Amino acid sequence: MAKISVLLENNAISKKFRTKHGLSILIEHGGKKILLDTGADKSFALNAKLMGVDLQAVDYLFLSHNHNDHTGGLNEFLKINKSAPVYIMDDIANKYYLKVSWLPVFIGTKIKKKNLSRISRAKEDLIIENNTWFLKNTINKNCKPSLNRLLFMKDKGKLVNDAFDHEGILVLEEGNELLIFNSCSHNGILNIIETVREKIPGKKIRAYTGGLHLGISNSAGIGNSAGIGIVKFHENEEYLNDLSEKLKRSDIDVYTGHCTGKFALDFMKKNLSGRIHEINTGMELII
Repeated sequence: MAKISVLLENNAISKKFRTKHGLSILIEHGGKKILLDTGADKSFALNAKLMGVDLQAVDYLFLSHNHNDHTGGLNEFLKINKSAPVYIMDDIANKYYLKVSWLPVFIGTKIKKKNLSRISRAKEDLIIENNTWFLKNTINKNCKPSLNRLLFMKDKGKLVNDAFDHEGILVLEEGNELLIFNSCSHNGILNIIETVREKIPGKKIRAYTGGLHLGISNSAGIGNSAGIGIVKFHENEEYLNDLSEKLKRSDIDVYTGHCTGKFALDFMKKNLSGRIHEINTGMELII
């Protein structure tokens, strides 16, 4: 079993916790403490104190992808924790943008130069301590979230659609079962699940934790941070129904929030018969 502590998420179980559009989860598994992402700023660290979580004791930090709602607290973490290796599937200096109207807004990582040496780029799949995997997505036959169309990267000075090669899949192995963590699922949850099955065959996937990138709204802070007013998008019911039916057949418990969006979450709760669970800041779960 693994214990997860939700240090930052869009919503919270209590007003005493800070919330931001972003995600940060502490995972305790196999005697190790693993941090997945650092949220949008130092709010994750303030919430960690309230939850009695010692960030100095974190053994590893995995950054799911190079967007600032997942890496914005990186400098704060590196100030607190002086030893944990930090892994990402990308050059941390690569530049990423959100483009809802004509104006592209930078959403990449801002890291202090003194901290660059702490970051390790995983150019290939990694396995650490024989039970912790950090994998590249290789399956692309299933649909990806349509909201990816709003996300861009800079390539040779030009903005191009983000291919999300920088999104890593964190997998914890527990006997004959697997736990998957992927903070935004930009490559699509079905592609990610199939990638894990291909790369770690013969094991049951017990749970999937992370946002599914099925909806965004002004509650995500887009209107405030990007200066573009209120926006609201979510996948249509046909897309969500098809996804729900395929997830139902997979027999996997899904723990989600952040970029899944309220519309999609409510829709899928009705269709997944107790297999989908909402996560909020301040929660502690055993999965």
